[in-house]
Amino acid sequence: MRRFSILGISLSDLSAREGLKLTDRFMHSGALNTVTYLTSQTLAQAAKNERMKELLEKTDLTLCVEPDILEAAGIASAGRIREIEERIFLKEFLKRLARQQESIYIVGDTRKQADALKDMLTQQQDRLKIIGCSGFDEFENQKERLMNVLNEAAPGVIFSRMTWPVDLELMHEGRRFLNAELWLALPEKKFPGMTGKHVFDKIRRKIFQKKVNDYNEEKAVQK
Repeated sequence: MRRFSILGISLSDLSAREGLKLTDRFMHSGALNTVTYLTSQTLAQAAKNERMKELLEKTDLTLCVEPDILEAAGIASAGRIREIEERIFLKEFLKRLARQQESIYIVGDTRKQADALKDMLTQQQDRLKIIGCSGFDEFENQKERLMNVLNEAAPGVIFSRMTWPVDLELMHEGRRFLNAELWLALPEKKFPGMTGKHVFDKIRRKIFQKKVNDYNEEKAVQK
């Protein structure tokens, strides 16, 4: 595990193996643990909001959607880039959930989005024990009503794919109410393809790198 700071946000980088060991501990902790995927876009947004910075730094495990984040921080390695692009952590985590028959509840902004996430997860790994699937809008976006349904279902793991940062806020609020062991927030959009294979990827990487460089230069001037 390595600690690093990017855009003023302090984070940890764990290999897929380290992340899986950590989630094994989460599943026997007796408390709700939080895991979220990060994109360069969400990091750039969080850098402008102290509340979002705080929630990200309090998240128990953060995972990168693209290697851009580690590359901009200067800590990317060939092995970590491969793990990120091939979704090694998610694939192995889903295998463990299927093997152990851990109960899973799925949450989206809408029921349609939740069903789409369910389909994506089951395509990745069959035999998942999914016991519920809901859209936040079904509860008129009232977090207490959602928390009540989640506690009634009593899942071990919650998967969400919602408009950022709604599920980030919900998972941290859920620490006070939920009996689940782990809440994993997937990226709002589908996982991209292999990084660098499209022109857009290169443009996105350059834009994010410039933001990081500008931030670092500004901080250096202030010292």
